Amino acid sequence: MIKKENNPISMRTRLVLALSAIAAVLSIAAVISIIEYRRMSDYVSRSLLEDMERSEAAEKLADASRKYNLKILSAVGAADSLIYVNFDRRAARAECDSVANAFCQRAQGMLADTVMIRYSRFSDKSNELDSVIVSDFVDSRAWFFENLQPDYNGLIHAIREYKDDINTHLMISADDFQEGFYRGIIPGVVVTVAGLLLIALLLFFILTFYVQPLRKMLFQLEAFNKDGIKKYNVDFDGNDELSRLNAGIRDLADENIQLKRRLRSRKEE
Repeated sequence: MIKKENNPISMRTRLVLALSAIAAVLSIAAVISIIEYRRMSDYVSRSLLEDMERSEAAEKLADASRKYNLKILSAVGAADSLIYVNFDRRAARAECDSVANAFCQRAQGMLADTVMIRYSRFSDKSNELDSVIVSDFVDSRAWFFENLQPDYNGLIHAIREYKDDINTHLMISADDFQEGFYRGIIPGVVVTVAGLLLIALLLFFILTFYVQPLRKMLFQLEAFNKDGIKKYNVDFDGNDELSRLNAGIRDLADENIQLKRRLRSRKEE
């Protein structure tokens, strides 16, 4: 006779728990993949933001230097010395230096160092303006175009190269981000979803073709032993181990019925 254990855990419960544990692991893996993607996304976003801020700082330096250079050109090119008198070179230089310092705090790399070296040359050369203006022997316009303007052009060229390098880095970062997305998050999500679907199909297969037949066999055996039914009549198609086990149980049940009939006949005799 089949005995029931106290608080038994059924096969169905065990299978569900086992597959649920696998599903939980896959879900955790998916969450970790998403968190890692988010971390990478934040890193790339910060990198892109920093590059854009550096590019903006370089553009501001180019604009401030251009304005400063044009003011010097207006001063040396004016026939009326009042333009020079009204030109506060030190204030203009201080404003330009402020922008350069802001650029220096954000800039990185050899190209940024080149920009600062070029700016230093341009700034130092602009300090000669006071002596050039008051000198009777130096042509201020020739000094501007032959001495100051080449340093300014070198500065603008260095800023342009620096910005081009930043733009290249921005494009590479954007490509890496997109490639990292497809290489990271998409395969992880696909594998997780596929794993969960396979688990669901496996659970359905096990419950349908194994657990349910076993439950039927168990209920029939309990009814056969306890309730006194006359025949064990569970039957299902197939020729696997479960089908052969069921056939063996049915044969044993039939033999048990025949044995009981013989015993009853002898008692009656």
